[in-house]
Amino acid sequence: MKERMLTLVAVLALVLFGAISGMAQDQPAAPDQSTPAAADSTAKPKHHSMAMAASETVSGTLSTVDADKKLVVVSSSSGVPYDFTVSGGTKITVGGTKAKLADLSGATSKQATVTFVAEKKKGNMARSIEVTQ
Repeated sequence: MKERMLTLVAVLALVLFGAISGMAQDQPAAPDQSTPAAADSTAKPKHHSMAMAASETVSGTLSTVDADKKLVVVSSSSGVPYDFTVSGGTKITVGGTKAKLADLSGATSKQATVTFVAEKKKGNMARSIEVTQ
């Protein structure tokens, strides 16, 4: 009888221990107060979208336009080429007039200013391309 009782108590203890362990795993971890983001509960999540990324600008000579690949290359004054991917949302102007990517083919060797966002996966995404006459 004592053996049966000890076995029953051991089984109940294991079941209770397993239930407590399972419940502890379901609980969210307490924030680590050693990191600034965890200490500041108002910290905003980091998003890598084009809308939130800081834009940059490059000016130089329009050297290549490939409408099929949606690619524009602008060479800086030091000769460094910068590749830009053009999307449907890219604002393109030639001499102050609204234009399309295909219109830039005849504008190579002209001065251009490109405002873009550098993305890790997609590369330099052009927001606007302004070609001067």
